[in-house]
Amino acid sequence: MTRADDVITLHTWLVEAALSGLPLKELVAGFCERLNELGFDLARAVIATAALDPTIRAHSLTWERDDGAYLASFPHGESSLAWRQGPLAQMARNRIGTMRQRLTDPAMTNEYALFAELKEMGLTDWVAYAHLFQWNVQHIEGGEMGVLSSWATMHEAGFSDTQVDELRPLVRALAAAIKSLTVVESACNVLSAYVGKDAGLRVLRGAITRGSVQNVRAVLMFADLRGFTRYSAEQPIDVTLATLNNSFDCVGDAIEAQGGQILKFMGDGVLAVFMLDEGQPDSVMADLAIDAALDAQARLAASDLPLALDIAIHVGTVHYGNIGTSRRLDFTVIGQAVNEVARLESLCGALGESILVSGELAALTAKNAVRLKSLGSQTLRGLTGKMEVFGLSPSP
Repeated sequence: MTRADDVITLHTWLVEAALSGLPLKELVAGFCERLNELGFDLARAVIATAALDPTIRAHSLTWERDDGAYLASFPHGESSLAWRQGPLAQMARNRIGTMRQRLTDPAMTNEYALFAELKEMGLTDWVAYAHLFQWNVQHIEGGEMGVLSSWATMHEAGFSDTQVDELRPLVRALAAAIKSLTVVESACNVLSAYVGKDAGLRVLRGAITRGSVQNVRAVLMFADLRGFTRYSAEQPIDVTLATLNNSFDCVGDAIEAQGGQILKFMGDGVLAVFMLDEGQPDSVMADLAIDAALDAQARLAASDLPLALDIAIHVGTVHYGNIGTSRRLDFTVIGQAVNEVARLESLCGALGESILVSGELAALTAKNAVRLKSLGSQTLRGLTGKMEVFGLSPSP
């Protein structure tokens, strides 16, 4: 095979890797190993990409010839001085497409501390590329999604000019493959953030038509901040938002820790579900929901937040899927059980309880039965019939 044939083979591998969704670590490691088979003598590569995620700002993957690839993630609001003052951040801010530094050059400036560190590691040549996606965002340097990458060698002579010329289009093809992963990852992150992980996965798998619903059995939890309307009218918006978000953290963390998922925020209320699994007794998920409610109250009490939390837990069959207009859909649950759990929560204040459990849910738990006290049959506003209701004590 000629050199051109080898390069085409690497391009073909990148296309197949992108189409198959090869994970990022395997993609970059495979690319670097194949470059070395072509004689590039790579010792180190760094790939930096922005993330579209509620908690993660960016990812950085480092590949080293002797240690393989490892991935680091960086939260929003955290950015190291070394990164901000480094060459890749400079390339992003100023939209510089290519940068190169021969690390053995006696005239090398001290503009970037990174170069002295790389030289100390024995690296001799460094080249970097920025490939932008024409996808504007607000939370990163330069304001545009893309791939920033650097490539370094320990070869005594560094990279040849021919290798640099060959590397540029190859890295561009790698960036295209990484973009395909980024789009999928971003879609998963955004859907999970806005509709929940399970619902997001269902949407990505094709559950996107209006009226496509599935009947499922689930434990339902509805939580609401008591007195929020008056509180929000008396407080500045920044104080109100901080209280609301911190309270939701207490509830959400407790729910997710027990395997539940938040389906919807409704003002100062939270609707969550714990899907019943045919492979295990219903009592297991019922107890997890009860544990989550107790944990949420404990977290809120420990946080010294100003508002109390009312929680209702119920169980029933719900219709889980898409409702809305032909172009604007919501993936949620509807049904009698949803109405009942919302009405049950509204009884907390009148009954002087912070957690109420329906009779149907109470019948499923043996583990927490000692915590339950009967409050009799109660009328639920707007619904016919009565429901047996139990209060749930934080201590047995």
